[in-house]
Amino acid sequence: MLKPEDFRRSIVHEPGEFLAILERRLRAAGSSGRAGPRARLLEKLSTCYQLVDGELSKAEAFLKKIVEQGGFYAELFKLEAGVEPGEVLKRVKALRRAAGNIYASSRSELKSARGERDAREAFRAGVGRLVSIYRRNRKTLSAVRRVALEFSRMPDVEGDLRVIIAGMPQAGKSTLISRLTNAKPEIGFYPFTTKNIIAGHLPVEPYGRIVLIDTPGILDRPMRERNPVEHRAVLAVKHLADALLFLIDPSPGKYYSLDEQLNVYRTVQNMLQGKPLKIVLNKADATPPGELEEACERVRREAGVEPLVISALTGLNLDALKNWLTGLLKTGTRGF
Repeated sequence: MLKPEDFRRSIVHEPGEFLAILERRLRAAGSSGRAGPRARLLEKLSTCYQLVDGELSKAEAFLKKIVEQGGFYAELFKLEAGVEPGEVLKRVKALRRAAGNIYASSRSELKSARGERDAREAFRAGVGRLVSIYRRNRKTLSAVRRVALEFSRMPDVEGDLRVIIAGMPQAGKSTLISRLTNAKPEIGFYPFTTKNIIAGHLPVEPYGRIVLIDTPGILDRPMRERNPVEHRAVLAVKHLADALLFLIDPSPGKYYSLDEQLNVYRTVQNMLQGKPLKIVLNKADATPPGELEEACERVRREAGVEPLVISALTGLNLDALKNWLTGLLKTGTRGF
């Protein structure tokens, strides 16, 4: 898996930032005055090319990482940018070749110019063509920048066992991960408080580290109708999960019915392809005993498994949940 720092080095500048940097560097290039006028122009032309090529090379390196990694990152790139990363990589490579050709031809024209006026014309034309590569392709480069920034903010999900915490909005996923790990997610009282992936780490000596990943809530609706927030959760389940905790809210104040929550459970179960899954009935502290037992019976009957009843808020049965997770880590669930 890639880490956030793998992406920070690949963040290109916005066109406005790029032009400001270029202006500063062109002023500084050849400012010593020791070289002749033509040598200074050659140095400035080289400065412009190096900046353009440096930005394109950062974009290329980022896209190569995404294409090579595939899976989660490639699908998330397409979700964020609306285009396959491989197609953007081809485009950026072509732009680098074009910039190299422009630089080579402009340098040759500048060196062979008959007089100072022709040399300045060759210089201005070369710089203008190099800058136009950035300007004409600002949409592509801005998309690469936006996705690289998004990826750089993602948490470190490296560990010995990755466990997704999934469920519908307001099931208590963020509260649970904050109680089990060192993560500090935003705890809200409205759906979709969690808009990105949040990870917390649970060390289990001497076996290794469990990574718990809190995902945005998934609604009970067809995939084509899901918004980008839900798609992030789906991609995490599909590509990152070694195992999964599915939280159900059975309380009287629940946002979604048990029917809706069980429908989402079936969707998530199909994505896991047989990997370990535990249904967790949360908010036992806010659910009358009779309603809690009724919800347990529904899960037994319709899902065919025994749910674990907890309260993330009060800590009820969190030790039992940790024991289940530790058992998966001990038996080497990764690659299940």
